[in-house]
Amino acid sequence: MQENWLQFIHYFNVNERYVLATICATKGSTYRKTGTMMLISANGNCIGLLSGGCLEADICLHAQQALNDNQSLIIQYDLKADSELLWGLGLGCDGAIDILLQPLTPENNHLDFAKVISAAKTRQLGAYCQIINTLKPAEAYFTNTTAGSSELDDFLHKLNAKSLHDSHILVVPIIPPISVVICGAGPDAEPVAQLLLQMGWQVEVWDHRQQYLDQPCFLGCQRKKIRAEHISVHDFDGFDGAVVMTHNLESDSVIVDKAWQSSLSYIGVLGPKGRRDKLITPLTLTESEIEGRLYGPIGLDLGGRGPQAIALSIAAQIQLHFSQNEKRKQNCFPYIYQR
Repeated sequence: MQENWLQFIHYFNVNERYVLATICATKGSTYRKTGTMMLISANGNCIGLLSGGCLEADICLHAQQALNDNQSLIIQYDLKADSELLWGLGLGCDGAIDILLQPLTPENNHLDFAKVISAAKTRQLGAYCQIINTLKPAEAYFTNTTAGSSELDDFLHKLNAKSLHDSHILVVPIIPPISVVICGAGPDAEPVAQLLLQMGWQVEVWDHRQQYLDQPCFLGCQRKKIRAEHISVHDFDGFDGAVVMTHNLESDSVIVDKAWQSSLSYIGVLGPKGRRDKLITPLTLTESEIEGRLYGPIGLDLGGRGPQAIALSIAAQIQLHFSQNEKRKQNCFPYIYQR
């Protein structure tokens, strides 16, 4: 699953020329897996990583060739071979990766990548279908049908029947980044917001105090001035999780009530278990009912103290929750479609 969609959204410009580098096959132990993408600009700037940073310079050199020749390339790295010493890489890894390089230019309509960016930006599911063939002009297509659906199977069948009998198709599901709302913009919300942003997630902060929302630490977040009593169930539409940290029991109670009625998969509440019990008592919820969805005290017990350590525990718990969430994991793995 691609983690840096927000970087892609910020960086991509339909008037510019790029090369899209995508891992199309792996074997053994590798830093990233099939379907991971890196965007390379015409001047060699890279957004994303396909390795731990040891292959990127070499990938960029090949990317310039792909852009100059306006032709797809596949480059292979056998990281367990003795030849790596000749390259001067000396990686000591025990795997191999194949990387597909495709030029994205205004002339080829950026191979539908603008549609991919739009889907990620508007939190729409879809699939990016990249043709693995270096003998023909680069091809890739976006479809808003989801992986595993009969509609996507039909789309791939038509693509294959069109003219791609000698090609395989790399199907990369487009899954929007995790979206989290932080309810409360107090000082301890700052490290939480910053860490969630660094994870590549979409973050929005709610508070009724404009001066708190205007703090520089929240510049990378969407912000909404709103009082707890004015929050509705539908305000949570489009979010995957909520972190409730207003430090006001009455406000938290109102927010948890609305959050529970929403489709949020994750609800985390700051404070000890006794405080959480006071919040869920009016909802007549039992421990078994809230398990796996409402967390209080919020965060994994990592043994740390202080705002930064608490922020780390919160981010870790959210990461764990969604990595184990079957609905989000369903059909999110890239695969090769072949005739």
